[in-house]
Amino acid sequence: MADNLSRLTPPELEIMNAVWDGGELAVTEIMNAVNAANDKALTRSTIQVQIFRLEDKGWLRRRGDGNKFLFGATVPRGDAAAAIAQDLTARVFGGSCVELVKALFGGQEKVSPDDIHKLRELLNHYEEGGK
Repeated sequence: MADNLSRLTPPELEIMNAVWDGGELAVTEIMNAVNAANDKALTRSTIQVQIFRLEDKGWLRRRGDGNKFLFGATVPRGDAAAAIAQDLTARVFGGSCVELVKALFGGQEKVSPDDIHKLRELLNHYEEGGK
C-alpha cells in the first residue's frame, strides 16, 4: 500500500515516526514527540497542518475519541521504509540494490563485523528463495 502513497517530506516523516513509535496519538501528543526530537519547537498549528496533509495523502487516519481525534498510521513503518528504499533505488541507482548498498557503505570509515554478518545472513536467506 505504501507504493501508492506520495513521498514524505522531512517534516512529514518526523510526524510519521512519532505516530509509528506511539501508535494512535492526539495532536498534542504528536507535537510533544516531534518537539522532543528537535531543537526548535514547532507550534500546534504547524503540526496540525502537517497532520491534515498526511491524512489527505493517505498516510494517517483519524478516529474520534470523545472530544479529541486520534491519528494512526495507515501503513506500517516497515512497509513504508521498503517503498521509500525501492523508490530511491529506482530513481538514484537505476534499480541496482548493489549500487545502493555500495553507496551506504561508501560514507563509512569501517563497516562493523556484526553488520557484515547480518548482511551475509540476509543474502543467504534471499539466495535460498526467502522473502
